Amino acid sequence: LAPGQLRIAVRAAGLNFRDALITLGTYPGPAVVGSEGAGVVTETGPGVSSVAAGDRVLGIWPGGLGPVAIADERMVAKIPAGWSFAQAASVPVVFATAYYALVDLAGLRAEESVLIHAAAGGVGMAAVQLARHLGAEVYATASPAKHATVADLGVDPARIASSRTTEFAARFRAATRGRGVDVVVDALTGEFVDASLGLVTAGGRFVEMGKADIRDPAEVAARWPGVSYRA
Repeated sequence: LAPGQLRIAVRAAGLNFRDALITLGTYPGPAVVGSEGAGVVTETGPGVSSVAAGDRVLGIWPGGLGPVAIADERMVAKIPAGWSFAQAASVPVVFATAYYALVDLAGLRAEESVLIHAAAGGVGMAAVQLARHLGAEVYATASPAKHATVADLGVDPARIASSRTTEFAARFRAATRGRGVDVVVDALTGEFVDASLGLVTAGGRFVEMGKADIRDPAEVAARWPGVSYRA
């Protein structure tokens, strides 16, 4: 092991949308299925101090579907008490993605409003939980069959709409008394992106998570003044 590395006996591995794209051959560039997991540290390299052999850990590492993984110490954390390996393996990628979107890019603050699209998906569910933890007012879309899942995460059913039509725009504009929302986390395309951009209040932030309809930030700013766009 090189300095800062550790060897992990993998007990569970997470699967994400990225893995589906890799399997379908549509992911850009070479990539290996499996990028997160949970297991037990069996050995540590020079300089590793945050974990030791025998610790239960979760993290992001390459080749996550194998029985043994080599990880960077900075990419792992100890598993909280009471979590199963399967629960722990489902956390790193989606929560890191949601945190990057909401905190690093959008700078979401307490009492701001945020619209989270595809809120019943992996990143969507993580984003809902993080947004509520940050004290934000959450609006969400999902397929109608999954609305109960989103409500179970603590979102007011009156603030949940279908992700299958653009009706959410008028519904949420009325719910916010015409103001719109401060932040949108998007994973949709086409007219859904346009409808969502139209909901962002002046000074608001639009964070694009998808890959199929990435816009030019300058064009977005010209058409929707005051809206910051980040992909």
